Amino acid sequence: MGKVLQSLMTVDHTIRGVCYDRSNYLNQSIAELTVIPPERVGLSGEYDHYGLAKRVKASCHCQFGRDVVKQLVIKQRGSAVILSGQVEDLTVVDQLVHLALQAEGATHVEVNIVQLDGADRSQPVQVA
Repeated sequence: MGKVLQSLMTVDHTIRGVCYDRSNYLNQSIAELTVIPPERVGLSGEYDHYGLAKRVKASCHCQFGRDVVKQLVIKQRGSAVILSGQVEDLTVVDQLVHLALQAEGATHVEVNIVQLDGADRSQPVQVA
């Protein structure tokens, strides 16, 4: 047991205050503060509020190249990845969703106004 800290006050026959083991309390508190939530981990392991979106975008650059990602906007809201912009076809959308879901910290993907370049505009898009 570490050093016990006390903050006790005596008034007449009543004692009020807090006692806690300093080493355990402080170590636990510091450990909780140093853990970065997975959706906030940046490209180099540092804290980054938009870390998940940046990691997903970097993965897209590697897998699809800059031309695909250039016309794609990747954002995040908490642990949700949000995709919008333009892609070639529905297959690319499926691959992007799968890639985003594999990122550590991603719980779901929202596809928000993604336009398909190669789609026949007269035909409705069927999503399985």
